[in-house]
Parts: sequence; structure tokens; C-alpha cells
Amino acid sequence: MKTDRRPRLFDRRGVLLPGCAEFEVIHRRAGATLRYYAPAPIEDDEPSPRSPLVLVPPLGVDTRIYDRRDQHSLVAYLSARGFDLYLIDWGRPTRADDQRHLGDYFAALLPEMLNRVRFHSGHRALSLHGWQLGGVFALCCAALSSPDEIAHLVLLDTAIDYRAAGAAGLQPHALWQRAAPWRRLTGLRASRLPVKLLHTPGWLQGIARQVLYGPSRSHADEELMGCRAYPGGVVADIIDYLWADNLLAQGQLPMAGTATRLAAVHAPILHLCDRSQPVCSAVCGQRLASVVASREVISEWVEPDSTSSVGGALTAQSSWAQVADWLMTKQGDR
Repeated sequence: MKTDRRPRLFDRRGVLLPGCAEFEVIHRRAGATLRYYAPAPIEDDEPSPRSPLVLVPPLGVDTRIYDRRDQHSLVAYLSARGFDLYLIDWGRPTRADDQRHLGDYFAALLPEMLNRVRFHSGHRALSLHGWQLGGVFALCCAALSSPDEIAHLVLLDTAIDYRAAGAAGLQPHALWQRAAPWRRLTGLRASRLPVKLLHTPGWLQGIARQVLYGPSRSHADEELMGCRAYPGGVVADIIDYLWADNLLAQGQLPMAGTATRLAAVHAPILHLCDRSQPVCSAVCGQRLASVVASREVISEWVEPDSTSSVGGALTAQSSWAQVADWLMTKQGDR
């Protein structure tokens, strides 16, 4: 069994480095890895989650944000609650990966990882826990999956309507409003640009994040949030499909050549957003409920965590018990 047993070391700024929870790597594909965190023993009288839980992160962050420190480790908390827990690490995209698009992740790589989870766990129905762009991946993958394959969806800080996505949505919306006539006239789309020009390195993400969110209270957290690149093809899709066309708000998937819509999603959804983060607005939860076929869509705000100003609902410990308890109450659904 391969585990991550990195020692607790202090960097030169005196910040405790994360990444202490043990895991097993059970699959590798195209630079991505699938980790398994075994559940901790629980009392006989306590309920045990029936569906394995798969954590789906966004592309640009270091997955150690899920395991920041012992007392702030989401994976340790969920394992202690008895979940069969899996985490996808998308790896570190390079310029050689610039041809990748959003659909390559949610329609190809993510389904492959989920099938490996099914083989490893022996369960067909899985619960997905997607954060930010990882929430988009989870939602779109659910639309492309059979109804009996996705038991529940937890979406954290996942923008559905990018024209109403708080401060993070205002600037793209205003930009595309001004550019729309010129764009219709010329037919220019980001997808027509060389993808290598749109490659977004981690350091540039760090600058953009500080502009939107302000400086982080923790240098270690800041490094984890903006240390990996976004492939040029993914950036083109974000600009065209999410910002300009706002396809999610119309119930469409952000990829070409598919007739599948978000109305194919039937799984219960818990949609949580950190009210201090300029990612989602209240409209996003309402829009989500209007484009999926799920009978239960719960959309709520969570209080920000004073220990991290960059992790949003993911690192807000007030959301951890809420997510686990909600999944526990749904265990009889599958």
C-alpha cells in the first residue's frame, strides 16, 4: 500500500506544512491520481455511510488544501465519520496539456476515476463532493451518468450563473456585455486563439486570487490555492462557455457536441457557499434548482472560517458536519 507519510516540517516562515493523512493511490491516468483514505473505526451503534464519497477538486489548487493540519483536515474528519473516502488529484498540468478542455475532465477522466472507485469499493452508487470548478465537473459528470450511478451531490462555492456570481462575476459580465456586439460581428471566440496563449500559470492565478479575495491570512494556504497551472484549452472553455455564453445557467454542459443537459441530474444536491467569497450569489442556488431534475436542492450560506481566508466553504469547518450529517440522513435513499 502506498501512503503519504511526509513528516511535519516547518518552512522558513514558520508555517506548518499540510499533507499528513495516510492514503493509498489506487489509479493513475494522464497525470492524475486517485487516492483512497480508509475510514476510521466507528462505534457499532453509529450509522455508517452507505455510498463512498469522492472529493473532486478544481484544477489549480494543491490537493493538500483538503488536509491542511490535523485539526483542520477535511479528509481526516470525513474518515473519522466513517466514510469510504476517495480524492482525485488532477496533477500538475504543463504546456503539453494545453489541448485539454473542460469536457476532457468531466466527460472522460472523471468518469474513468469513478469507475475505478466502483471497482475498488464494490459500490455502484457514489456521492460526489465538488468544490469550485470541481463542483462543475461533478455536476456535469452526474448529467452524463446513469441515475443509479450518482447517489448525492455536494457542491461547494460552485457558480452556476456566472453573470450573477458576485464580484467574481461582475467583471466578466461587464466585459462581455461591452464586447458582445463586436464578438457577434467578428465571430471571435477564445477557442479560436492558440491554446498556448491562454495557458495560465500558477503564479498568475495567485495574483488574480489576491485581487478578488485579498491577501490570505496564511502563506501556506495561499501557496496551496494558486500553485498549479490551468491548461489553455480549459481557459478557453471557461471564457467561452462559462463567462460569455453562461451555459450552466441555461442548463447546458460546457462542451461541444453533446445534447445532454443538466436536466438529466436527478441526485439530491447540497449547495453550500461561503458568504465572504466573491464566487457565488444567491441566484446561483436558485438557478441550480431550476436547471436540474433533482427533487431536493438545498442551497445555503456557511460562515467563513477564521483560520483560512482562501478556502471558502471547503475549509469552513461549519460546513464539515453539515455535509457529513446530510449525507448520513440520505443513506437510506440508495
